Amino acid sequence: MVITKEKSYCIQMLRGLAIIAVVFIHNTPGGAPQVFCRPFMNFSVGLFLFLSGMLSTAEKWKPWKRIKKVLIPYLIWTAIYVILYNYKTPALIPKIFITDLIEGNAAATFYYIFVYIELTLLIPLIGKLAKSKFMYLGFVISPIEIIIMRLIPQIIGYEMNEYIRIAMSISCIGWFSYFYLGYLLGNGIIKVNFSKVKLSVMLCIAFLLQVAEGYWYYLLGNQNCGTQLKLTSVLTGCIVCIIAFRFIESEKFHENKLLYLLGDCSFGIYFSHIAIMFILSRIPKYGEFIIFPLNAIVTLFTSCVFVMIGKRVLGKYSKYLAL
Repeated sequence: MVITKEKSYCIQMLRGLAIIAVVFIHNTPGGAPQVFCRPFMNFSVGLFLFLSGMLSTAEKWKPWKRIKKVLIPYLIWTAIYVILYNYKTPALIPKIFITDLIEGNAAATFYYIFVYIELTLLIPLIGKLAKSKFMYLGFVISPIEIIIMRLIPQIIGYEMNEYIRIAMSISCIGWFSYFYLGYLLGNGIIKVNFSKVKLSVMLCIAFLLQVAEGYWYYLLGNQNCGTQLKLTSVLTGCIVCIIAFRFIESEKFHENKLLYLLGDCSFGIYFSHIAIMFILSRIPKYGEFIIFPLNAIVTLFTSCVFVMIGKRVLGKYSKYLAL
């Protein structure tokens, strides 16, 4: 895919949209609100992965360049979160740091780093699959993982052991569809010719199905019933990604300076916003008066300002904090 200045601008806008959804997800209350709010946000991480896949090609595979870009900030931010959460017990910090570093558990968003690295390393195999006669089997990988490892255990009330849960939390398999779809579209291997009307209808149906599945999860007692790793969440997210691709490919140029700014700061916001939420929650009466969705707006604004100041102060070194 040839990236023009206009397409690059659109991609940054989409990253801005995705980071808005990420921040809103982490500020949404558990339980019933997740059923009705999360379907409109669950494209977030999937869209980031889709865009990465869209910009990938097996012929120009340079994994270390991508991995280095996320690995150094991951190390630094893991240390920041471990200290932030455990400063009252300094003696435990080294052990917690090593554990969290291995498990991606320092912050709720850090699983993404493992997923991103895994998919980056798989690009040569993804390229071969994409050009094989088994190309469309790539789209069943995520649904099979979700059904076997998440849906069936949810139905029968079975809890995975600790090590399997850790492996699942940082595995790319459940997210594979997004990256794979992006790779196929970005490399011109497939084309999606649905009309705007059909895509809109499909998206509305997917939203309704996601609400229904989320409500079912809620009835089963799952407070995280809005999870992005449900079958209907992946379906909805993939439709959003197709619409996003059509937006990028559109000959009509769209400009939104706020979305572009958020997209430009999205990596830093992704790493920092959980810490910002933690600090804001320590303000007296904050949680009583600043409730959803206002808390999400405050977190997003504060995180964006933090990233912008960090870029200005640290200059070329800001990349080590993903700013």
